[in-house]
Amino acid sequence: MSLVLFSIGNPGPSNRHSTGHLMLKILLDNYSSTVKQLVPKSTYSITSNADNSLIFIKSNTYMNESAKAWNKVIATEKLPPDSIVIILYDDFENDIPSVKLSTFKKNESHNGIKNLMTVMQKETRLQCLKLGIGIGPKPVQASKATMSSWVLSPFTLEQKQIIMTQSFELCLFYLQQVAEVEGEIGDVGKFDAKVKKMWKRE
Repeated sequence: MSLVLFSIGNPGPSNRHSTGHLMLKILLDNYSSTVKQLVPKSTYSITSNADNSLIFIKSNTYMNESAKAWNKVIATEKLPPDSIVIILYDDFENDIPSVKLSTFKKNESHNGIKNLMTVMQKETRLQCLKLGIGIGPKPVQASKATMSSWVLSPFTLEQKQIIMTQSFELCLFYLQQVAEVEGEIGDVGKFDAKVKKMWKRE
């Protein structure tokens, strides 16, 4: 089985909305002894380890055009048919340093996930899941304009440090558990709850 990590976010300065890209970079640094640097290919950048069991892909499009990057990946790259695709993204519904593994839902509120869902739900060869990295707490009773401004704002130094340590360690633990699964993950909600319980015992 291959694990495909696909990060989404906006190009440009780092902010809350590019947390997926930040986490991909931290994970890449962690695997630097076996994985080379990302190779830019127009709408996305890609690299992998020697046996293709771990593939890193970074979308180079704007968040709400994430599907364009994924379509290019599928058209260009030969991803192993038994791959599990994990989308790394900023989860504004959950607080730092929480992490949550889930499937697509009918009413996605995240523009990047909403855009990706239109193409990823058509995938028959791959299992596509979301790994949301908590960036909250979000502003209380915020308007659409306030939320838009907030997700595009940078983390404080303290928040970024927590993302780079606690959130990263939890993401890595999740990926290790997913990698140990043989075949498709069944009930993703139960799997997520199981991983959280295991993490608390660590």
